[in-house]
Amino acid sequence: MAAALAGTSLHVSSFAAASAPAGAPESLEQQLAMFALAMRYEQMPVEVIDAIKRVVLDTLACALAAVGSDAAAIALKTVDTAFGGARNATVIGDKRATSVDAATFVNGVLVRSLDLNDTYLGTEPLHPSELMPTALALCESLGRNGRDFITALAIGYEASARITDVVSFMRRGFHPLCAMAYAAPLIAGRLWGLGPKELANAVGLSAARGFTSFVVNSGAISMMKAMGFSAGAVDALLVTRLAANGFTGPSGTLEWFAARANPAQTGATVDLDLGSYRLPKVAFKRFPIQIELAAVAEAGSKLSASVRSRGVAIRAIRVETYPGIIERVADADKFRPQTRGTADHSLPVCLAMALLDGDVTLAQFEQDRWRKPDVMDLVRKTTVTPAAALLAKMPGGRGASVDVEFEDGSTLSETVEVPEGDAKRPMSAASLEAKFMNAAKPVLGPKRSAEVMALVSRLETLTDMGQLARALRPA
Repeated sequence: MAAALAGTSLHVSSFAAASAPAGAPESLEQQLAMFALAMRYEQMPVEVIDAIKRVVLDTLACALAAVGSDAAAIALKTVDTAFGGARNATVIGDKRATSVDAATFVNGVLVRSLDLNDTYLGTEPLHPSELMPTALALCESLGRNGRDFITALAIGYEASARITDVVSFMRRGFHPLCAMAYAAPLIAGRLWGLGPKELANAVGLSAARGFTSFVVNSGAISMMKAMGFSAGAVDALLVTRLAANGFTGPSGTLEWFAARANPAQTGATVDLDLGSYRLPKVAFKRFPIQIELAAVAEAGSKLSASVRSRGVAIRAIRVETYPGIIERVADADKFRPQTRGTADHSLPVCLAMALLDGDVTLAQFEQDRWRKPDVMDLVRKTTVTPAAALLAKMPGGRGASVDVEFEDGSTLSETVEVPEGDAKRPMSAASLEAKFMNAAKPVLGPKRSAEVMALVSRLETLTDMGQLARALRPA
């Protein structure tokens, strides 16, 4: 096996099982297994390692900010009776150790709960940071070092991002998190030392079970959004254990889905070239809201001081953005949100809070600011239409234009073509560190928060990932 993986570059195509030559990987599952086993820390460019450190710090900020949230509290209360096993993994923000499966689940809920985590934009938005709890729990329990953790996380990010580049789950009624069902067993299998045959079986088992419908993000959004992938990650651990013991899984899962679910798709290619990384293209969030609302919230924040200084009532708010964004965050349910999860996916609500308060923050959602009469008054005055000018200039963008009309007939306008945190306009190191410290200090205290940030900065030098994991427990 070592000789087969000795090359530094591997490029394989999916959707070609029927014509694969003898001796070549016959399915995408096998190709992904070879991809995961071929990944080497020593061959990663410096910018990729730096990108991983950024996503780790950002993801930990998201998890720490959610400590004590309703969804996380229920998850933590439940896992003690749901999962057994050795207690050798950390729950972020909690003093107790728990099992690998329980830590994977609860930490996954923490990462996703507040909609503050990173996004990769392929054919649709994906939150690959939901894979980090799996890698962290396994590395801590196995006593693995920082380089092992970096490699495992890179495997997960790259595999799921590359699948998202090719196939849209959302257009077929499923959630983009389905792409991560292919990635989680790769992380577990690599760290547990599975061979290519067993690892391919694990991917097939996980992928076949990992289809989550988009109803998770439709209508009145429930706590299910927070556990959409964390439950799948636990399932991936189970099926990887099964595969390690000889349990076989299907192949051709992605090909079957793409060809059978409308709109039908054949002949696509998943790029598994180890020399071409997606990690540096991951976007971070300035605001705790659906990623496609970042431009609208930023435009509203920029307009806020001028709007308030007018002293004149607003007559109408007109927003122009991309049709796909309108479909997801400005449908009828988003104009009358009933839950916090719907509010942070609502274009009119987030814009109203940005205009009135100058920002969109976790505190606003925690204090139900989105329910207040002044916010809902602006929501009712908001209309959203497709932006012809933005579409012509940046067909694949996430920008927005906001026009505010006052009762005296005057107007104010703001356009944000590329929001802060986008890969084309990255969040600065200072902003990322501030995001982390603001989330970490209330849970860990200033000293331990600074310790975690320092450990992440030298992640590749850690001899035991337990050092970082244990620092995530309150003193």
